[in-house]
Amino acid sequence: MAIVALALHVIHADGVVEEKENQVLESEIRNYFNLSKGEYDEMLAAAKHQEERAIDLFRFTSRINRALDERQKTEFIGLLWQIVHADDQRNEIEDHLVWRIAELIGVSGRVRIAQRQEAERANKGE
Repeated sequence: MAIVALALHVIHADGVVEEKENQVLESEIRNYFNLSKGEYDEMLAAAKHQEERAIDLFRFTSRINRALDERQKTEFIGLLWQIVHADDQRNEIEDHLVWRIAELIGVSGRVRIAQRQEAERANKGE
């Protein structure tokens, strides 16, 4: 749920929620966790509730730090970049938020940038 809550935070960061962003989130989360539509919807509702009540990122990043290994954390940052690029519009708020999340879960700047570049290429169909 922490992963979905942080992804929702990124989706809402620029104040404009595009359907493409929600589609990327659903597709990636359902595939990664092998969830049915109903299971995903339940997780999404719970994550929305938690994200709305959160006062900072720490409650989610601390869970991620305990639950994920280095590879999974890198994949999670890649997911966030996929969401950022889903609407073809990246902005400073989204960049800063992904940077902050990466920092809090111990993903290096080099890896974060590599994941961003990979998401950019994938979004362009390269």
